Amino acid sequence: MKGSRLHIDMFKVFQDLVATKSFSGAAEINFITQSAVSQQISVLEEYFGKTLIIRGKGKFALTQEGEIFLKGCKQILETYQLTRDQMETEPGVIAQTVNIESVYSIGFYHLPPLIKSFMKKYKQTNLHIEYNRSDKIYTNVIHGLCDFGIVAYPWPHPLVDIQFTKNENLVFVCSPKHKLSKKKKISFNNLNNMNFIAFIKEIPTRGAIDTILKKYNVYVKTVKEFDNVETLKQTLELGDSVSILPENTVQQEIKKKSLVSIPIMEGPFSRETGIITRKDRYLSKITQKAIQWIAGKK
Repeated sequence: MKGSRLHIDMFKVFQDLVATKSFSGAAEINFITQSAVSQQISVLEEYFGKTLIIRGKGKFALTQEGEIFLKGCKQILETYQLTRDQMETEPGVIAQTVNIESVYSIGFYHLPPLIKSFMKKYKQTNLHIEYNRSDKIYTNVIHGLCDFGIVAYPWPHPLVDIQFTKNENLVFVCSPKHKLSKKKKISFNNLNNMNFIAFIKEIPTRGAIDTILKKYNVYVKTVKEFDNVETLKQTLELGDSVSILPENTVQQEIKKKSLVSIPIMEGPFSRETGIITRKDRYLSKITQKAIQWIAGKK
């Protein structure tokens, strides 16, 4: 073995390169240039005196030595992460913080009772939650900036594991002042040409609702778009527009009678939700317990 010294970041870059099968992908994840990725792989190959990757036009594969090195990378990075976790815990203190990122419409309405019951059982644990958009949550999970994320309509990614959780009902929502508010059930036929308030297109729930409307040949006039469900609901309360929202996000407004939710005749419809983690990230026991708790597998 010869050449430059090895750094822990090189192991992560190699692992990301294998997962994405892309030098540009590994570069983006690690905030470095594509050239830097190539240089780091060359340093590894020079150090071990072995070819780790078979490079070719449109081809990416590991050599036998590359496969062996990949297994070693995973073990080294897991041990490194575990050591960091232990070093960051103050002596004599068992307390651990689990960092969670969630989309607002799940985290704010669905998680509070689960977090309260979890922290009651595991008194030395703090579940820290931040709210973000789904795409940013994916980025932060991949970059190791949080322990796990909770999103609607999770999508496949080579570096991400998905654990699906309980689906949430989607319902028609309007103001009590709206002409459709007295109906016991709403047919999609009732929605044609209605003023509609939607999430912005970057939010996966918007795409799912658009797909449902298209499937049933419903044309609505999208008059406003929001990335925040609270602002969306406040606009609905004005009375001249309608929407389709996750049922759990309008419970308080229904109790206050500032909004009305009505089942959709062609339904029921629901949105998928899931917990995402980085595939190669070491998860502490308490993080694993938190994931199982939120997933309903206590």
